[in-house]
Amino acid sequence: MSSQADDPVSSEMSQFSGFSEEKSKTVEEKTDNAPKDIDGGYGWVVVFAAFIIFFSTWGMNTGYAVYFAYYVNSNHFDSNISLFQYSAVGGLSVGLGACFAPVINYTQGKLGTRQTIMLGGLIQFAASILASFAVNYWQLALTQGVLQSFGLAFASIPTFTLIPQWFVKKRVLANAIGATGSCVGGVVFNLSLEKIIEVRSVNWALRAQGIITVFLIALGALLVKTKTKAHKIEFSIIDFQVIKNFGFLVFCFYSMTVMFGYVIVLYCLSDFTVSLGYTQSQGSIVSTISQVGMCVGRPLAGYLSDRYGACLITASAYIFATIFTLAMWVNTKNYSTALALAFLLGLFIGTVFSTSAPIVARLVGLPKMNIGFSMMLLFWGVAGIFSQLIGTSLTSGHSSTQYQHTAIFAGCVFFASAIAIVILRGYIIARDELAEQLRAERNSNDEEKESYVDILNLKVPASGIIKKSIAWYERRI
Repeated sequence: MSSQADDPVSSEMSQFSGFSEEKSKTVEEKTDNAPKDIDGGYGWVVVFAAFIIFFSTWGMNTGYAVYFAYYVNSNHFDSNISLFQYSAVGGLSVGLGACFAPVINYTQGKLGTRQTIMLGGLIQFAASILASFAVNYWQLALTQGVLQSFGLAFASIPTFTLIPQWFVKKRVLANAIGATGSCVGGVVFNLSLEKIIEVRSVNWALRAQGIITVFLIALGALLVKTKTKAHKIEFSIIDFQVIKNFGFLVFCFYSMTVMFGYVIVLYCLSDFTVSLGYTQSQGSIVSTISQVGMCVGRPLAGYLSDRYGACLITASAYIFATIFTLAMWVNTKNYSTALALAFLLGLFIGTVFSTSAPIVARLVGLPKMNIGFSMMLLFWGVAGIFSQLIGTSLTSGHSSTQYQHTAIFAGCVFFASAIAIVILRGYIIARDELAEQLRAERNSNDEEKESYVDILNLKVPASGIIKKSIAWYERRI
């Protein structure tokens, strides 16, 4: 095994030889010519900007767990509105905008990153304000569901791929710190929205979140800088070379399954606690504790991923999520256990936000990272739309056991996601070894320059993928 394979800078630089002859310089030349602000400098300001934006988008959106419990238990709208219908609003807010991620990626290339993020902030502001005046369910679905989803997507999707442009050695840690903004936002919004609803009304809670988030998103957008020209990042809607890649399809399956479990846990724990006989306020605290667990788990996952490999840590996280979901959630009967469950699940289920963008960059390379990530979000979005619907439709039985089938489903999809990421890791290792062999063979015949190897079109043998999937400590991915 070559030492180059274990060096994150060398591994990153070697990937660029898979895209064009123009990029096929030696690893040493690329390392020497690397920008001085990589892994530091203004990159940390970009991390802070991403933190603020995620705080105001995904963090704010987790507050729907509070709204969901309130709508269900207060009959704020028509009493005939079902649990399933309220779940649909949460699913739309998470997933619908993500289904249009390739279009948003194309828009980002035309308008610019900063302008696209600001547009998302304005859409999200409009969604919150209009939702505060909703008097019918269909108005709630269109505002807090559909419009909110597009605002979240336009603001957050360009942000996901910013940090990997500025980091190599510390890439996953930096990405995890930025992604922690969403769970910090979850803590803040879950607690504050619950209090505003209690003191004033649900309408004023919606107005407050709209005003706060639009200003924070604008601040984050002003701080954003990109390296799109330096990395020659592409902004097309679709790339068939990426779609046909086996590793990318495995990653899409992983993203879909993990999102099913993530959204179910995120939005159902509060109502699950209420179903045990506790108050809505106590349910909100349980939901908040899961966000506290993510605040700890995401940076920890980032640190460990840079040390041991993102795929290894991600697979491990979802194996633990499987264990705690199947063994603990199913048997939770009291408030203290619900609090412990929420924290433990929070430690692991948010790992997807810390490691997804770095894994995509590693899988398809930085030039195609935006395209790959946005196409993956199509699957993410579909899962987001239907996950809470599935979670609530599986509820049955008495109050204390009505979420048992939901918990089993969540545990199963977490296990499926862990298996998928193990296979993806094996694919990347086997692919890189095959690429190194081809380069070595071609370089032996031409010593003037490193040979071009199209890594996205390499046919990796299934036997090699299986063998490398088992080799857990062979290489960091």
